Amino acid sequence: MKKKYMYIALAFALTLSSAVNTFGATATGGTADANTVTSPAITAVTSSAVTASTGTAISTTTDSAVSTSGTAIEGVSLPQITDAKTLSLEEAIKIMKTTGASAETAELHRQSDISVGNGYSETVSRIKDTQDKLDALSQAPDAWVEANYGQSVVEMSYEAQVAGVSSNNKKIMQLRRDFARANTENNYQAELNQIEADTTSLYYKVLLAQDSLKIAKDNLTTQQKTLKNVEAKKAVGVLSKKDVLQAKSSVADAESAVRSAETQLKYANMSFNYLLGYNVQQEVIFTDTLDTVAASAEMPSADTAVQNALNSRIELKGANFAIKVYQILLEDVKAYPKNSSTYLNAKINLAESEKTAKDAYSKIEIDIRNKYNVVQDKKAAVEAAKELLTYATEGERLVELTNEEGLSTVEELLATQVNVYKAKLNVANANSEYALAVKSYTFAQGVGTTRISL
Repeated sequence: MKKKYMYIALAFALTLSSAVNTFGATATGGTADANTVTSPAITAVTSSAVTASTGTAISTTTDSAVSTSGTAIEGVSLPQITDAKTLSLEEAIKIMKTTGASAETAELHRQSDISVGNGYSETVSRIKDTQDKLDALSQAPDAWVEANYGQSVVEMSYEAQVAGVSSNNKKIMQLRRDFARANTENNYQAELNQIEADTTSLYYKVLLAQDSLKIAKDNLTTQQKTLKNVEAKKAVGVLSKKDVLQAKSSVADAESAVRSAETQLKYANMSFNYLLGYNVQQEVIFTDTLDTVAASAEMPSADTAVQNALNSRIELKGANFAIKVYQILLEDVKAYPKNSSTYLNAKINLAESEKTAKDAYSKIEIDIRNKYNVVQDKKAAVEAAKELLTYATEGERLVELTNEEGLSTVEELLATQVNVYKAKLNVANANSEYALAVKSYTFAQGVGTTRISL
């Protein structure tokens, strides 16, 4: 039975049958926040055509890849501990972007996006080929067509139309093809930005944990020294047993703080090593410090940053693309009565996509300007923390002098030492928060850190 052309149309229906319904479906609730702008069209424009062509692009892991001797999971080759590694933040980011597990995932996503673009291109070609064949068959005698294909040209054209073979669908697929090709690298860069953000955050956490441990150890040394002095004075009858007990209690608290800081540092180190693909017990020497990483960052003005973001953020590109798609879909139903549900839904979808894009611009500007203000706040907090440390240190010095003269109590001395300890921790935390705020502000000005659906 010769229904070759009908089979082509039906096969094509497997990839395009839901295209019009998907595009035309009303999608509401599109919002934009600090990192993501969601357009109703961004998800709507993902039709089954691409799913059929590229749905397996990311599924590359096989069960046979997992195997290791000496562990419950067979076949896994665990990273080995080597000599101590010296690592700057820049070097850590480079490793994560090139050889880390996250880099491999980003590259798989990039290849998948390329496949998506190719799938759209193939769909455009199939639509064009089908239209060309229909045009050619329309020139042949009807009897010949029915004898060879079992259907008339009109019937085949109708089936093809139902399957999605139309000029408007071709325009949409061309738009999606071009959009995917234009933004594959943007998506990839956004994912690399997220990798850098994650690496930076963990690197800073290690630095903060190191600083916290050093501060805790210094405080323990101070408390032990104070206890020794108090015990000496108690021995000659200058101080009471109560003073000794207070000093011992402070030493115990300081020892507990050291143990807690050691645990936090070990966890931060293991988390960092895991992220970079090292053995979790690998010794790493971190060369950067919290007070230098933030100071070296570029800080453009808020106006410049806003303009950079509006020119580059991939979410905005997606929102603008959605408008173009819905404009085509509205054009596709212009022959319907203006009060019909089909026409009104298409008109509403376009209006919603336009509002989403408009809101996205405003929300991204708010986000950028807020991040700029946060950076200024965190910078001021660093200066304030340093000032408080200066005051606390001077207060401790004065109380030490008066305590030697018997003009202040052990309790007052211990209190000033605790103030110095807390002030040092406050400086370390302020430096960490400032450094992260600067990074967040920097990333927000480019394509961002969030992939979008192509």
